[in-house]
Amino acid sequence: MSIKAVIFDLDGTLLDTERLFSELLVKAAADNGWDLDMDTVIDCIGTTEAETERIVRKDMGKDFPYEHIRSRGVDLFRHHVENNGIPFKSGAERLMDCLESRGLPFGLATTSVRKEVNEILDFAGIRNRFATIVCGDEVVNGKPDPEIYLKAAANMGISPDESLVFEDSLNGIQAAAAAGARVVWIPDIQNLPDSARTRCFSEIGSLEAVCDRLGELVG
Repeated sequence: MSIKAVIFDLDGTLLDTERLFSELLVKAAADNGWDLDMDTVIDCIGTTEAETERIVRKDMGKDFPYEHIRSRGVDLFRHHVENNGIPFKSGAERLMDCLESRGLPFGLATTSVRKEVNEILDFAGIRNRFATIVCGDEVVNGKPDPEIYLKAAANMGISPDESLVFEDSLNGIQAAAAAGARVVWIPDIQNLPDSARTRCFSEIGSLEAVCDRLGELVG
């Protein structure tokens, strides 16, 4: 079946923010006297806010001041991007241009909450480019449940199997595959088990490389 629309994950896929925020969250914890392991943070990639908190508290204990540390991490992240700009993944802007030139609409499906998503997209100057944006606080079940991708596809008036999804995380790939989408893995900082790789239509090292293979991917 030919592809009628594209759906992006945000952090770690379209924007090079996953590593940055992870490092700043570890720094926020250290500044408050806590040794938050980077592996714990990486385990949280692609999860809802509630699941992230559960994972962190499981590793750090019930006394870990999660809300304070996350808030401090967000402040550090905001300060960084205000001074340095939003880091796009290589090829991200070129790919959006390529999709527009082909007349292929593209949407966003992210586990991040709407308020933060709007802020970062406005800062990056790309919010108005998306045909739809579905956020983690707008679905009942977060990734790896397919709900967010089913909703994004419905918002664009297509069936899920008519969508091409770009994802970097295990949960995101499982969600998109369960929805019936054609999934392309764009590796970032989270490793993917072989069982999940088999659910991908393709694995491509960067969005820059995707631009050169777009015809093959959309059918």
